[in-house]
Amino acid sequence: MPFLPLRLAVVCSSNQNRSMEAHNILSKRGFSILSFGTGTNMKLPGPARDRPNVYDFRAMYDDVYKDLLRKDKELYMQNGPRPERFQECKDLFDLILTCEERVYDQVVEDMNSGEQETCQPVHVINVNILDTNKEATLGAFLICDLCQCVQLMGDMEDGIGELLQAFEEKSGRSFLHTVCFY
Repeated sequence: MPFLPLRLAVVCSSNQNRSMEAHNILSKRGFSILSFGTGTNMKLPGPARDRPNVYDFRAMYDDVYKDLLRKDKELYMQNGPRPERFQECKDLFDLILTCEERVYDQVVEDMNSGEQETCQPVHVINVNILDTNKEATLGAFLICDLCQCVQLMGDMEDGIGELLQAFEEKSGRSFLHTVCFY
């Protein structure tokens, strides 16, 4: 049977720190990854940690782009993928990773509120990650390790519980897990 790459999503509240760091690391490892926020606003890093650029998720990318260029073209041209709101995404994933329990609840609620059309399963896993630069980096590597192990499993249904238990013991963090359907 051919080896199919996982389709991944990583989600935090404002699609800024935690999900973007995981997106960066996973994409460098060759994963098919998209990152999202679930909140009402997207936050992009600003000139200082306590001064993010805040935009409504309904903001047009062109308007955000022009605003950032006006503020500091050099700083903002080096940033990665654009912010997206999870609830507006129509893509199908094999695995959705969230970075805090509140976001996990929002993702599961969104997944369960729609009509199941294909009955394709998607595993939703939460890894609590504090919203700091250091924790975002550590959490991103933990998520990457987890995704690499899941990719090697092939069939998530047969071993995901044991894998998560091993990761809990290894990392000292607890994981939430559920299966939703498209």
